Amino acid sequence: MSRSSTKPRRARASRDPLQVSLRWVVHLTLLLVVVPTSVLTGVGIVILWQSRNASQGLVMGILIVAFSASIVAGSLLLLILARRGARLAQVQETFMSRMSHELLTPLAGIRLHVQLLEGTRLPDDAAASLEAIRRETGRLQELVEGIVSWRRVRSSRHLIHRAPTTLGAVVEAAVARTPGADRAKVRVAEPGQRIVADPAALGEAVGNLLQNALKYAGDDGPVELTARRLGRMAVFAVTDRGPGLPPTAPEQVYEPFVRYVHADRPDPGGSGLGLSIARQIVRAHGGKIAACRRLGRGLLFVIVVPAGGAA
Repeated sequence: MSRSSTKPRRARASRDPLQVSLRWVVHLTLLLVVVPTSVLTGVGIVILWQSRNASQGLVMGILIVAFSASIVAGSLLLLILARRGARLAQVQETFMSRMSHELLTPLAGIRLHVQLLEGTRLPDDAAASLEAIRRETGRLQELVEGIVSWRRVRSSRHLIHRAPTTLGAVVEAAVARTPGADRAKVRVAEPGQRIVADPAALGEAVGNLLQNALKYAGDDGPVELTARRLGRMAVFAVTDRGPGLPPTAPEQVYEPFVRYVHADRPDPGGSGLGLSIARQIVRAHGGKIAACRRLGRGLLFVIVVPAGGAA
């Protein structure tokens, strides 16, 4: 492996569209609209000044000035709307950030008291209510933690710390963070095969795919996670025998808060953020994520990222 590839590298994550500054919008507007329109307005005024007795020149000058004024007015209106939209987006982002972190504290308290009550003897109806509280609290905590993670990977300040690691380390990180991962078949061709990646972040992305497969596939056949290095690329694949992708617009599954639940299946719950987080992490690694239907029934998700270093 070359000297440059052994040093930890940091890849900048994609900028959050809600946090992009309007400075560049203003500059482009000045360059492409205001300056040419000002020149055009000057031409119109010159025509009006020099052709006071020529009706054709008079009409042409008036049209040029009116056209220029409408372009300037439209540009100013767009800038005002863009600024208002950015402010509204910032308010929403701030609200989500503060509320997500504020909710984690009372949720932790509720779960602690549930654990204390689980060790006591309760009537059957009270025990059933306690189990419902535990289940719903878990779902709410999963949603809040998903929002926190989603905002973190979308932030322009979030960096991927790439360093020498192994396929096995990434898979171990994915399995460790996935509830019920023991139900999946995990195969790593060469666990010690070295790659350059952020094992925690990439493990989160692979783990999200594994968790989705376990959640949506249910008992319909095995869920498999495989990892291997092919040349200069590291490939992670998750397969299942679940309901697959939605029949239309499959790309929507990567959008935040979008969940596809088959009509013949119960809703497995979830935040609808796992795939969005996974795609953001994979893109920050310079890779791609894709899904395709399997023959018969089921889904195949593949993550391909540059492995770094010598093959």
